Amino acid sequence: MKKTKTKFSVTSLIIAVMLSLYAISLILLMGWGIISSFKSDDDFVFNGNILGLPDLNAWGAKEALAFGNYRKILFGASFKFESIDASYYSVFFGYIENTPAKTFAFGDFIFNSLMYSVICSFVHAFVAFTCAYLCAKYKFRFSEIIYVVMLVVMAIPIVGSSPSMMSVLRDLGIYDTIFSMVALNLNFTGVYFFVFYAHFKGLSDTYMEAAEIDGASQIGIFFRIIFPLCAKVFFTVFLLQFIQTWNDYQTPLLYYPNHPTLSYAVFKMMRNTEGGGMEDQNVPTRVAGCMVLAVPIFTMFVACNKLLMGNLTMGGLKE
Repeated sequence: MKKTKTKFSVTSLIIAVMLSLYAISLILLMGWGIISSFKSDDDFVFNGNILGLPDLNAWGAKEALAFGNYRKILFGASFKFESIDASYYSVFFGYIENTPAKTFAFGDFIFNSLMYSVICSFVHAFVAFTCAYLCAKYKFRFSEIIYVVMLVVMAIPIVGSSPSMMSVLRDLGIYDTIFSMVALNLNFTGVYFFVFYAHFKGLSDTYMEAAEIDGASQIGIFFRIIFPLCAKVFFTVFLLQFIQTWNDYQTPLLYYPNHPTLSYAVFKMMRNTEGGGMEDQNVPTRVAGCMVLAVPIFTMFVACNKLLMGNLTMGGLKE
């Protein structure tokens, strides 16, 4: 058999170089974070050792090398703060007091992060999955309208909606609860709608027609035929959404203030670390917090890299 030569254009070379530089920058940044998390405050600030390896002769170097900054994150005062006053007035339920007297620690951050990320990511992916299926496989005029609306929303993003969303959640009496986070994710907007839509467009109708001949209902076709066939795509989107939600601190900060997630805690640590509020003296501790935040995502990527990087095409249809 003759070997085929792969054509390598200038455009592909430029793209390859740009992606390589981007990957190297991420690797260098992660390496810098790991090294800086094992430095002491004296080494980082007063010695000016920002890019080098930890100085063993610096004050507190032995403690930092013995995971001292990580112990501050897991067990110390650097990663603890009190709940805030999130009381509000609801149009339907009146005054709702929301001032839980609680000090949050590392275990609370992990639990809240898992609850927020898993539930909200699944809800968002499932709603987009269902809406894309209905628009791609059911021929009616309203599906075309939804598709056009999605294109308009993607082209003209809606901004400044946070005050109105917060007012609605407070009037419904679900502000600062997991139900408010679920309500915020009950939408099909975003790029994942088009990912599902394109996948369903490439899926043959033979599967649905064969199930209808066998007497399956439309709901049965969706859950017993379509969902298993497209499970790989669905869980790929779920994992991508999970990574985005895990790193999100702004949404819990606005709508989930008394259920701080791990990313929210890392954000708040800037004003809450030990050292009398001197931010420069707490850089290694904050970097250690970022490394702790990155561990679950890195572990998930290593465990699911074949699913995330694999081919999303599907075969198996016999004509």
